[in-house]
This record gives sequence, C-alpha cells and structure tokens, in this order.
Amino acid sequence: MRRIKESVAARFAYAYVSLLLVLESLLFISSLSLHLSVLFGTRGLFAEFGAALFRGTFIVGIPVIAFIKDSLGWKDQLKTCPRWMWKAALTLGVYSLFVLCLQAFSPEGISFSEQALAVSGFPLGFDAIAFCIIYSVLWSGYLTKTDIAKGAGKSLLMVFLGLVAFLAYRAGYLRHPKSD
Repeated sequence: MRRIKESVAARFAYAYVSLLLVLESLLFISSLSLHLSVLFGTRGLFAEFGAALFRGTFIVGIPVIAFIKDSLGWKDQLKTCPRWMWKAALTLGVYSLFVLCLQAFSPEGISFSEQALAVSGFPLGFDAIAFCIIYSVLWSGYLTKTDIAKGAGKSLLMVFLGLVAFLAYRAGYLRHPKSD
C-alpha cells in the first residue's frame, strides 16, 4: 500500500513539475519576445503585457525555489543541464541584473512606461534560470523521486499561500486603512 501511495505521489509530482516547465517555457518565450520588441523600439506590446509578464515571472518562479536542493548548490544544479543551456541562463541572469542596474542609475521620476528596458529585461534571466532548475529536476536525475515529491509539496504550499495572500488583498484585508 505504501508503494502505491509513493507511486501516486511521484506521478503527481512529475506532472506538477512538467506543468511548471511548460509555464516557464511560455514565460521565457513571452519575456524574450517582449524584450526584443522593446529593444527594437516597439512599446505597444510592453504597454499591454509588460506588467503581467513581470508579475508572472515571480508568481511561477517562486514555487520553483522549492526544487533547489541546496541554497548554494543551485549553480551545480544548473550545470546538470546541457552546457549551452546553463551558460545561456547564467548569461541572461547577468544581463538582467545589468539592465536593472542601468535603471537604478537613471533619473528619478520615470514612469512605468519609460522603464520598458528594465521591466522587460529583468525577468529574462530569472525565467531562464528557473527553466534550467525545472529541466534538471525532470531530466538530469539531480534529485531523487522522494526529493521531487517533497519539493512539489513545498512548491504547492507556496502556491497556496500566495493564492491566499492574493485573495486576502483583493478582499481588502491586507490594505492599509488609510490607503482607501
């Protein structure tokens, strides 16, 4: 009976991780497309989708943290991916931090629409790194089935807590009384 429960948990965990991989793939492709459109001077897509993609990076990326084996070992986990993949992910991570630093040194009072380069470039590295972490979970054997099941449980807990916080905010429970 215990093996059946473990088998069902493992299948559910792999299905959940596969869903995260699909979401990270879509986020990365969307973020890359949006950033390229900003670099080529088209701001229409950014105005419509920039904030949503920026939020999506964190909404999907935070549950991925549960699959990092060690807090300092995430780089080793990335290296279980194909060489070109982890090098590209780290390069995009450095690029996204560079773009963020450019924004930090820009003049004060810049509106959201004028921050298009930073807001569209920042998620690229995080989406790429999260994709590599999930890829390593599914195909490299870096984590055991038990670790994947535990990670899926922690990840789902993060999703649940995020959903509760979102619903509480929307219902008005988390707003400061003077902000209304």
